[in-house]
Amino acid sequence: MPVQAASLEILEKANVPAPQARAIVQAIEIEMAGAKETLATKQDILILRHEMAEMRAELKTETASLRGDLRSEIHAMRGDLRSEMHAMRGDLRSEMHAIASGNLRQMYAAMLGQLAVLLGVAYFFVSHVPH
Repeated sequence: MPVQAASLEILEKANVPAPQARAIVQAIEIEMAGAKETLATKQDILILRHEMAEMRAELKTETASLRGDLRSEIHAMRGDLRSEMHAMRGDLRSEMHAIASGNLRQMYAAMLGQLAVLLGVAYFFVSHVPH
């Protein structure tokens, strides 16, 4: 590993003996070499930004696709729901007609019963009451 001459000069000007100055500079260079693997450089950050921009574009495309799929699904569900409602409306109408005709029969039967009772009462008065 090459020793930086500028770093040696600075340490020697500070009255650090040459062997100690070399050792200090070499230790610093070793630490810096190890730090290159753990620290991000400007280039690393630019690459990361570029990757994030690509991912953002992919996410927007996927979101738009999902939105379209969801709209299609909702539209299909609306059609299904409308057809089911029309079928249920027809069933409900037929049930209402059946109930109404049953009620109509009961009403006519009640009227016929009342007429029979009235005729019976009239016959009673006519036959048992003296003129």
